[in-house]
Amino acid sequence: MKKAFLMTLFIITFITRPTIHVNNAYAAQATTHDSSLVSPDKIKILVYHSIAPTPKKKESTMTLHYRIKPSVFESQMKYLKDNGYNTITFSTLVKSIQDGTKLPSNDVVLTFDDGWKNQYTYAYPILKKYNYIGTFFIITSYPTGKYPAYMSWDEIISLDKSGMEIGSHTVHHLNLAKSKNQSIQEEATNSKKVLEEKIGHTIKTFAFPDYAHNQATELAIKNASYAGARVGYGKYKNNIDHIYELTSQEVVNNPNPFLSKRIAD
Repeated sequence: MKKAFLMTLFIITFITRPTIHVNNAYAAQATTHDSSLVSPDKIKILVYHSIAPTPKKKESTMTLHYRIKPSVFESQMKYLKDNGYNTITFSTLVKSIQDGTKLPSNDVVLTFDDGWKNQYTYAYPILKKYNYIGTFFIITSYPTGKYPAYMSWDEIISLDKSGMEIGSHTVHHLNLAKSKNQSIQEEATNSKKVLEEKIGHTIKTFAFPDYAHNQATELAIKNASYAGARVGYGKYKNNIDHIYELTSQEVVNNPNPFLSKRIAD
């Protein structure tokens, strides 16, 4: 029943468009057809967290809420592929907003928060299967070996080398809107520094933990030299005036009427 709901959610979320194929990082042999161009604020940004099978032990309500079964995730990727959708990185969307350029109407941004190991184990192979790319926002204090539920640096580097985008999700996953200004700046700056040292190139994007943001947090992200940042659900347009608070839509394992309503809006 939940699987059927999620597929219905996807059908509600996306307006059916003609089937089109656009080159991406993996699809070197793909055929490119003409596609209508739209303003970047029309492009959907989806947020995933845990991609994992049902555990043997009982899980918390929150864990269940954010955990998508690999089979459901694959059915969603197949739905996107069958309906002609192409994936772009979050930084590609940010650059389009900055440059004032339009994007193909079949583009979609897939983002993954926290750096869970199950994203590497289950989501990553499915993304490769469908020639799709995603943006993975990493909590930089976790890939140390002390937290086996999260990706290692080798796995994160492997994602980056394969064409996935790596972005920052702070050092300690603090609610920045409730933090002191010094802590906010340190979380933003230090996470970027660590990622760049590990991966070897500039990190351009940021996602707010718990989607918590305000004017002070957005200023800290700007001061840390990120190009753009992602928050949660919002009513405003994803344009240059909101480059550090670009809105997104969660994909969760919970038939919540409010969620289905806000995605349909």
